[in-house]
Amino acid sequence: MFATDFLFDRQHASDFGLMICSFDGSPEAASGGEIEYDVIQTPGRDRFTFYGIQSNPVIEWHFSICKDPDQNTDLYFTQYEESRIAKWLLQRDGYRLFQFCQEGYEDIFYYAFINMQPHQILGQTAGFDLTVTSDCAYGFTGILRQKATLSASSRPLEFRLQSDVNTYILPRITIKCTGNFIIRNENDPNHPETEFKNLEAGRTWEFIMDTDADTVFLKDGENFVPLPDPSMFNWHFLRLTDGTNRIIAQAEPGIIIETEIQYREPRRVIL
Repeated sequence: MFATDFLFDRQHASDFGLMICSFDGSPEAASGGEIEYDVIQTPGRDRFTFYGIQSNPVIEWHFSICKDPDQNTDLYFTQYEESRIAKWLLQRDGYRLFQFCQEGYEDIFYYAFINMQPHQILGQTAGFDLTVTSDCAYGFTGILRQKATLSASSRPLEFRLQSDVNTYILPRITIKCTGNFIIRNENDPNHPETEFKNLEAGRTWEFIMDTDADTVFLKDGENFVPLPDPSMFNWHFLRLTDGTNRIIAQAEPGIIIETEIQYREPRRVIL
């Protein structure tokens, strides 16, 4: 990591007049993100048998922040300023989007939470020592989008993904349709198809399907609400694969399905 600013929960450290620093020498290198190999030695043999891999350790960073001397004349923190920084960094309800503002890595994001301890000099707070912990062993790109209008007679939506990790990508999909339909990814042939059914004809339906969260919401007025009738969906969520994805639709003639697929590609980049 070679940066002086970072983004967390939609705000930059520089928005608070802060910068990344080190009070005791160079910042520590990030830890975690290693690949673990599952191997077992067969009795009576010298060779090991390979069973798979897993990325267990999450990424963790240790660095400090202080006031930017170009923006501040008093470099120590008041009680009010400490409270303001803690309210921003110490989130209690889950991971937040995190990014180092480093040239050449503007499109690398992580999901993380932060712990902080005041760094005091002669009884005054000169900054904070941070521990940033991600939710997995790699990062992600910014949000990528694929839009299409599908029907029984339309061409499939075809696009390519470039993933650094051999795993399924779980998208968030907005859907506007005029009746029952089925969609599936031809490049994920062993996964059940996704079906919306029992939809009343003669109206437009709008849904948000979040595959990562296993949730489906229906637009009711100006808001999206949980499905009032669980039988409207078969609870098989669309997945994306590395390489080519070919999304096709099945529906009665005249049924139109407008879709926008949003996703982030995994990036094995550790700053």
